[in-house]
Amino acid sequence: MKKLFFLILLLISANADSMAAERKTTKDIDTDAFTRDTQVSPSGTGNKHVALIWWMPLEFWQATLAKDTKGSETGKAAMLNALSGVSIVAVVQADISSLGAFDYYSRDEIQKHMVVSFTDADGKQVRLRLQDPIGADLQVVLGIMKPILGAAMGNLGNNLNFFVFVDRRTDKQRLLDPYKKGLIAFQLAKRNDEPLSGSIELPLDSLFVPRKCPNGKDANVSWNFCPWDGTPLAN
Repeated sequence: MKKLFFLILLLISANADSMAAERKTTKDIDTDAFTRDTQVSPSGTGNKHVALIWWMPLEFWQATLAKDTKGSETGKAAMLNALSGVSIVAVVQADISSLGAFDYYSRDEIQKHMVVSFTDADGKQVRLRLQDPIGADLQVVLGIMKPILGAAMGNLGNNLNFFVFVDRRTDKQRLLDPYKKGLIAFQLAKRNDEPLSGSIELPLDSLFVPRKCPNGKDANVSWNFCPWDGTPLAN
């Protein structure tokens, strides 16, 4: 009977492990899915205003560079080193005229009302602060990013404004970890001071190997239960 009891425990443990969220290797991360997980179109935009917020954590650049077969490993390492300890947030805002013309906001206009805060799994909230000054290497990296995104995204990309936030707690530990539970909240405003808001829930689903529900459908990393039948999902 005792042996049977331990066998049951072993089977339960093995089943839980098989359903637990497993991190993807860097080279296996789908950067398109990663981008979707980290882009926010804030509420309150309407038909006469457009806004896009894009959080770019270090893991995004790691995954992107892992797919680059032409760049030197030395150059990649230098770029990642420049991005270490910070989080990049790219923002574009524009008012849209009745004829469809875009009147883009300047960096100063965006920054005037922008607030980025983080709430961790314990409910502790902290407001992120801008990195000042920005290191010379990071300035070079940001200078490289803008034309690349402009070519990929057109006018929206050409009018992206990059904001560099400190990604360290007071104890020097990382603040915004895309693998851990938390919520990043963004606040912007229109020129008439009408507020805009959006958020990103962590962890990011695109960074994990999908768990499977009994019906064969993928389970989001944030789920504790399969929504179709209530099956518990190990974390």
